[in-house]
Amino acid sequence: MAYTRLTLAQFKAKYVAFTTLTEDPYAAWATDAEVEVGESYGTYQQRATELLTAHYLALNGVGLAPGTATLNATGATRFKSGTFDATISDAVVAQRAKGGYQATPWGQQFAAINRRLFGMPRLIGVCHG
Repeated sequence: MAYTRLTLAQFKAKYVAFTTLTEDPYAAWATDAEVEVGESYGTYQQRATELLTAHYLALNGVGLAPGTATLNATGATRFKSGTFDATISDAVVAQRAKGGYQATPWGQQFAAINRRLFGMPRLIGVCHG
């Protein structure tokens, strides 16, 4: 299946945390993800590109909806509105501290695809013949 960028409406329907996302930032971050994910992903190219786009958007705080959906996506376990009071899951904080793809749920899913496709042992060093 060839990769086709989702329309903004399709992306927002599939990745519901991005309800305030607009066309220009979506196009910019999707383009960046498309550069990173190529045909070497085979049948995973579509899903991987979408996940990487969502990861980039979330890392940059672009298009995320205010409120419960966003808080759940970020690992909040508690939210209080008057004089704002939120609690973030210790597990989520530990994952985010690792950085990289572990910083968002979409990045974690993208990393799982990478491990599945490219997670073989690699030899490092100089080979002498």
